Amino acid sequence: MARGRASLLDYLRTVPDFRRAQGRRYPLAETLCMVVMGIMSGYCGYREIGRFIRYNQQDLVTFLKLQRQQLPSYVTIRQVLMHVDFTALSAAFRCWVAAMGAGLTGRWLSIDGKSLKSTVSEYDKAQQNFVVLVSAFCQQTGMVEAVARFENGKQSEISSVWELLGRLQERGLLLTLDALHCQKKQSPSLSSSGSII
Repeated sequence: MARGRASLLDYLRTVPDFRRAQGRRYPLAETLCMVVMGIMSGYCGYREIGRFIRYNQQDLVTFLKLQRQQLPSYVTIRQVLMHVDFTALSAAFRCWVAAMGAGLTGRWLSIDGKSLKSTVSEYDKAQQNFVVLVSAFCQQTGMVEAVARFENGKQSEISSVWELLGRLQERGLLLTLDALHCQKKQSPSLSSSGSII
């Protein structure tokens, strides 16, 4: 890490804590940091992240300056992720990624949406509803730079991608997207700002 550059933990400390003061056994920023580290290591589920924490107990205690009893179980991880402010968490992570990639020119982003398992509702109707995450993956850094969430029954992937691109606000991006996004009509917000490509 370059001297003076904020760490992931610094950015995660900007995420508001939803818990009461007396119910904060596990520090929120450090818990979220363990979640991010677990997911980036390929552990993508509550129990899997719990295993990641168990397998790396000593390193996490040392690196995050915690006591062993401050390492959360998968049950705590689940509660935290169910109640944390997703928008604030996403913004904090995005700021960290942007800082890590500062100075990188001609970036290539791959954008795609994936439905989340076990989020289907109204399964007996013609139009099922489920949660979809749209992510922008940077080929050079190997990191997801931005994420947008929408429900299939209420919004389309097209509008979510426009919203995500509007958040990036950057020129010179090379984008790869599904054919679904080959639309003649441009987003007013992007065409007026001229922020993409």
